[in-house]
Amino acid sequence: MGSNDKTPSVSIVVPMYMTERYLAACVESIRAQTLENIEVILVDDGSPDGCGAIADRFAKLDSRIKVVHRGNGGLGPARNSGMEVATGKFIGFVDSDDWVEPEMYKDLLRHAEEADADAAIGGMTIMSNGSVTKVDTHPYAGRIFQGPEELFELRKAFYGAPTGHNKRNSFPVSVCRSIYRRSLLQENAVTFRDVRSEDILFNIAVCRLAKRIVCANEAGYFYRKDGQPSITKSFKRETMLSFFSLFSHLESMANEEPERYRIESLHAGRRRIVDYTRVLVLLIEGSFEDNAIKNDYIRTVISNPLLLRACDEFHFSDFPIDQALFFAAVKRGHIEGLRLLAKMKLRLF
Repeated sequence: MGSNDKTPSVSIVVPMYMTERYLAACVESIRAQTLENIEVILVDDGSPDGCGAIADRFAKLDSRIKVVHRGNGGLGPARNSGMEVATGKFIGFVDSDDWVEPEMYKDLLRHAEEADADAAIGGMTIMSNGSVTKVDTHPYAGRIFQGPEELFELRKAFYGAPTGHNKRNSFPVSVCRSIYRRSLLQENAVTFRDVRSEDILFNIAVCRLAKRIVCANEAGYFYRKDGQPSITKSFKRETMLSFFSLFSHLESMANEEPERYRIESLHAGRRRIVDYTRVLVLLIEGSFEDNAIKNDYIRTVISNPLLLRACDEFHFSDFPIDQALFFAAVKRGHIEGLRLLAKMKLRLF
């Protein structure tokens, strides 16, 4: 492809770590965008496989591609490294084991420009072993959020589910669905924090700063959910601490909200703390650690002060039955009950 003197319409940041099996398909899908005026930033996050070499080969093929090599630091810091060198009007993110359909960035850019929006959020297609398992259209597709009240409605959804919400469908939080105005991010120093589910905090920050956000109908991002084998099934204490750090950040960001939004933000954030604790317990139970260590980890989890405070705000009836049982076991400090529920859930997968 030839060089382009114009400012790229969209810079697409692709962090890479241990995904050499999928990387070429990912990059080729980005190169095939009908929006040609793009910049592609491949960030080698100290990957020990061939990702870095594959990226360098692509950079020689296509002048729109830049490569950043860095030491391993995790997804959020890798995305930040890509954002630092981005020059596009908007920034998008693709995980290196996923892919995008040809019209995705053209569609998102059109929505953003037509609405004069600081961000455009689309849908996502979930893939498993080559088949579509779900077309996850955005629940707010077709809406434009502007003004403090509407933007808080969107922002609150990123904090967590609303009071009394007992459906299983969670609100989409992935940044890979979206494009963001680079000047907004740059001028306000919006970056990814090195915590679990960093996308949530990033989107909350964007919703605070944006003048207008549009949600689109298309679901052009393809998320690969093939059950790729993990490198290890060990559970690290750092994983638990990363969840705790997310809980702390959520609480802090909610407390920073204007007074009229603070209580609702705290309540929604605490619902997410309860929901994500269940994810954390599943990770612990699904590991190869012995029973004593699993019990110790879960004991630490359910003793977390932020979780205990969150549990005080909810009732059994606020959750679907399986989640309600988990909630009740947390409230009672019933470690064996939590492990049994986790085993039952894991057998469904």
